[in-house]
Parts: sequence; C-alpha cells; structure tokens
Amino acid sequence: MSRYSGMRRQQLGLSLVELMVALVLGLVLMTGIIQVFLSSRQTYATNEAMARMQENGRFALEFISRSARLAGYAEPIYIGEKPLPIVRPSCTGQPGDLPDTPPCSLNGNGNGSDSIGFIMRPPIVDGARRDCIGNNLDNPATPAKLIDGNDLIINEFSIQDDNGQSALTCRTYAYDSVTGIGKWTAGPGYQSLIDGIDRLQILYGISTGGDSRSANQYVSADRVGSNLSDWQKVRSVRISVLANSVVTTNSTAANRRFALLDATPTPADLNDDQRSRQIFTTTIQLKNTD
Repeated sequence: MSRYSGMRRQQLGLSLVELMVALVLGLVLMTGIIQVFLSSRQTYATNEAMARMQENGRFALEFISRSARLAGYAEPIYIGEKPLPIVRPSCTGQPGDLPDTPPCSLNGNGNGSDSIGFIMRPPIVDGARRDCIGNNLDNPATPAKLIDGNDLIINEFSIQDDNGQSALTCRTYAYDSVTGIGKWTAGPGYQSLIDGIDRLQILYGISTGGDSRSANQYVSADRVGSNLSDWQKVRSVRISVLANSVVTTNSTAANRRFALLDATPTPADLNDDQRSRQIFTTTIQLKNTD
C-alpha cells in the first residue's frame, strides 16, 4: 500500500453538495434581511407621511384660526364703521365698494369646499403689519401699503389647485373703509399656504337664544342670512379641514368616505391616489363682536 493512499481520503475543499447547501442557506438569510429592510423602510415612509399629514392639518387650522381670532379688530384711531368680522356671501355691507372679484364667505355645493373672509385692522407683527402670506403692508413698495388708521384688510381662505395638488390658499385685499379705495396686496391670485388640504368646511355659530354673547346653533353660510343684522349674530366659527399625506402610503381604505361638518361625504374615489387622510376640526370664538 502506498504511503500516500491515506492522504487521498483527506478532504481538500467543499464538495458541490456542500456548496449548494451553503448558497441556499445564504439566500434564505439574505431574503429575510431584505424583507426586514423593506418593511422597516415602508414603515418609516408611512410614519413620515402620517406625520406630514398631521402637520398639514394642524398648520391649516392655525393659519385660519389666527385670522379668525383677529376678525373685527380695529384700533382706537379707527373712525369708520365698526367692521363686521366676516365677509357676508353677498360680499357687501362694508363701507365703500369692494373689488370686482371680492373675497367672500361662500358655502360650497355638496362636499365642495367653503371659503371664508375675515375683516380686520392687521396688528403689528415683527415690527410691521402683514397680510395673510406675510407681506409687509407698511413697506412703501408694497402694492397695497396701509396709509392710515382707517385701512382694513380682508384675508380670504379657500381650497385651490396648486400644480395638481390641492392646497389651502389665501389672498388679501387692503382698502380704506371710508373711501373704499384699495387693492389686492399680492394680486388677485391665490397664494398657496399648505399643500395636501383636500377640503375646507365652515359652520357659523349664531346666537338665537337669550345669551347674545355665545353661540347656540351652528349653520352654513347660506343659512345665516343675507342681512347685516343676521351676520351680526355670528359669535364663533367652526373650521374643519381634510388633510392628506401628500405622498402615497398604500392605504387599504380605498372606499373610505369623509364627512366634514354638514357637508355630504366625499366620494369614495378620492382615495384612489392611495394617500392617507384625516379630518381636523376646531372652533374659534370671535372676540371683536358687538
């Protein structure tokens, strides 16, 4: 017997079977790792989209609420008629003539969005009086520079399309309440504030009971009335917005419908874009009322 015969029986490397088993085990482990990675990535993207939706909804309410709290405000130097806090659907009732395309407080049809206009003398913020998008109304270069204590502004909020994305928008009209002369602060076009806002609904709290300082009934703009005396009964506003996640989240609630305040529910195909949605609502008391 050769002295090398025992060495031939020693293993010099992996056999083909062993190599195949190792490859299969490696693929199984890699598949599990990839699945965990993809799941974590999807969870992170979903959480980020939900956080953005929450942020959009809260900021939308904050922008509108800021003007609602100041609605009807006028400084002691103001010599005109006390401004009505909210523009009526007829867009009239204020001293002077408003523009050809005035801001209004209109009731949307069906589940369509409402719009609302708040009238006020803007307070000084960061050393200047500003409109709803931050334009300095004390700057001489501003198209609608405020001149004296009789100047008022109307901040109008509505939902508009912004490059294929629904958004909360605003525009501001500044005018002298005595002469009625004024102009749009940034042109009559709408300026986008918050993307991802599908709907805006407003209800007006009116006082029909014994306490004229508090609302005991909430109705839409078309049910408040058309007379100035009707709108003088408005004591608060209830604001509701429908915010979306802007990006897709593979939402499975494809047939979910959303009902904002008194509006009819949104169509089910609103969720065909696979975005998550949520309703945000708040109620603001009007401080500057009779």
